[in-house]
Formats: sequence, C-alpha cells, structure tokens
Amino acid sequence: MSQRNREDSAQGSQSDTTVVMALFNGGELTRVAVDSVLAQTRPPRELIIVDDGSTDDSVAIVERFLAQRASSVPVRFISQPNSGQGAARNAGVAAATTEFIAFIDQDDTWPPDHIEILSEHLVNDERLGWVYSDFCQIDRAGVVVRGNVLAETKYAQPADNVLSFLGQDLFMLPSASLIRTRAFTSAGGFDTQFRGYEDDDLFISMLDAGWAFAFEPRPVTNYRVHSGNTSRNASFLKSREKFFDKYQDELATNRESRALFTAALSDRMTRAFLMDAISMQKGGASAEYKAELFRVARKIFSSLGLTPKRRAVLLAIRSRFFLRFLLFVWFRSNPTARANHNEIF
Repeated sequence: MSQRNREDSAQGSQSDTTVVMALFNGGELTRVAVDSVLAQTRPPRELIIVDDGSTDDSVAIVERFLAQRASSVPVRFISQPNSGQGAARNAGVAAATTEFIAFIDQDDTWPPDHIEILSEHLVNDERLGWVYSDFCQIDRAGVVVRGNVLAETKYAQPADNVLSFLGQDLFMLPSASLIRTRAFTSAGGFDTQFRGYEDDDLFISMLDAGWAFAFEPRPVTNYRVHSGNTSRNASFLKSREKFFDKYQDELATNRESRALFTAALSDRMTRAFLMDAISMQKGGASAEYKAELFRVARKIFSSLGLTPKRRAVLLAIRSRFFLRFLLFVWFRSNPTARANHNEIF
C-alpha cells in the first residue's frame, strides 16, 4: 500500500480515485449521477466528465448544478466528437493521474459509501486489478425495483480463466466496479470497435493480463433500467458479432482449442439470441433489426454448429408462432425456467 493510501485510509479522507463519466445526451439524470459522486464518504480526487458529442444541454445542466452545489471535488470537462462510450471512457482515464479509476454511467447513481467500500479491496491487496459489486436496479424516478440483483438471481461468479468469463454474461458493471489504473492500461483500455460487449471485453483483457479480481456482495451501485438503455439495436448486434469473432480468432487456433471455445460460448450465445427473439416479439422491432438479428445469429450458430436447438432459435426469430411453441416446449421440460420466467426474460 502506498504511503498516501495508508494516510487516506487512516483519516477517512479522499480516495486516490478518479471518477470518469462518459456523457452523451444524459439530460437531467446526469445531474443526479454527478450529485451521487460528490456525496461520497471518501470522495474522489477528481471527477472527469467526457462529453462524447452531446447534442442536448447535458453539459449546461451539470455546469448549472455545480455552480449551486458546494463540493471539494474538482470537476473537469473534456469534449470530443461522438466516438462511443468506450472511447470516451478511455479519454477520461488518459487524463487521470490517480491509482484507481471508477466509472459511473450518466444515468446510474451510487450510495455514499460506494468508493469507501470498494476501496477496501484494492488498497489491501496489490494483486487485484479490480473489484466489482452486486447492484440494485432503479427505475427512471430512482425507485429501487430490485435489490441485490446478483444474489436474487443466484448469479454464479466466474472462475478466474478466460473461457469461464466468455461462457456467461459477466454482470460486472463498470458503474459497480473500482479498477486499478495499471490494470486498465495493461489491458489496453476499452476496445473501441465495440458499442456493446466492451465491458466484458475489458474485464477479460485484464484477467488475461494477469490481474486478479474480487467480488463485493454489498450492492453499492444503483443501475437505472429504462427504455434508453435497451440493447435492442443493430449496433449492439454488430458488437456481439465482433466480440465472437475477436475471441474465436484469438482462442480457436486448432481443433482442441476450437472445441473448448465452442463449449464455452454455446449456451451463452444460444440463450442471448433466444432472449433477443423474445424481446423483439414482446416489444416490436424494425424490419432492419429483425434482418440483422437473423443474420448475426445464423453466422454465429453456423460457427458453433447448427444443432436442432439453434435451428429452433433461428425459426423463433423469424416466426412469432414458432417462438410461442418453442417456449411452451421449453417451459414444459424446464419447470425452474417457467417459475423464473419474468426474471429471465
């Protein structure tokens, strides 16, 4: 532990942390997110807000709020043309000089002890590259609609190997994490080719760079669920395709490694496309999105192997009637999934 961290820990003062917020048309919710950063019991040394080409008055909203809200935390603005959340976060980290980095999304909030609790892990163990926590889901009004999401859904922590990380949705939210800056930079930061899946890719890259991680079971982040953060868009599907291609190219280099890669990704990708089909039929989708969903699913399934189950999912993407039939058969054979239908979908 550095001398400065020992002093901070003993005094309960500032954490050697920079908070980075990527901002794009966040509106009034941005003000609430910023307020939760300034209210930390162990405040960060700086908050860097990277405006990623916003076309609304988000920056002005935050500036007016800061002019009225007394705080000892310096706030710095960086502006760039719209380049995506990953690029904006990278720009914020590049401007930081602290030992730790915390990300907060423009529509999320933190309880006051977010940095204090997560810092306990990294300050006391130099092997750790990052720590992530359980989280609560809140609605647009900020009301908690589900607490301890990972505990409630019986989320299984991944083993510390890349294939285990690839095999499941990680639910390691950047807003619910504290990252050692050296770990972030050693992994190359966020891969800016992604507009979705960049979070999983970062954590996989840090693990592959040799960093350990820890889990904090207390929910010290509030993740806001609303229509603005839906993944039902073509860019997210393209990122899934790029994510699959990237790790297939890196890991599936011979027959044995291809078999391990396929085993790791099979259930995750099959489930993801089935959930997309359900979401699309429940909420409607454009013809362009439906066509892109089918294209990406068929490409990935062809690589994994077109099993009867994957062929059925492809049919479900094309046909609302077949989707209902598939779910009926699946729930009859899987009572647990039936009981947790609302949680899963």
